[in-house]
Amino acid sequence: MPVEGDHRHCKVCGRVCDVGSETCSRACAQKRAQQLQTRRTYTYLLYGTIALLLVVFLSRLFV
Repeated sequence: MPVEGDHRHCKVCGRVCDVGSETCSRACAQKRAQQLQTRRTYTYLLYGTIALLLVVFLSRLFV
């Protein structure tokens, strides 16, 4: 199978894009930014929930 050159695939849609970029178009770049923001929000929510549960558990343990 011959190698056709260096390339990457878009992280959103899977199409071929340039080696230096993660996405193939501005629309995919915007969608990727939205995905990352959503993931970041859920991660903060998860950490906050864990911290809250830890505080509640420790307060019940020492009271």
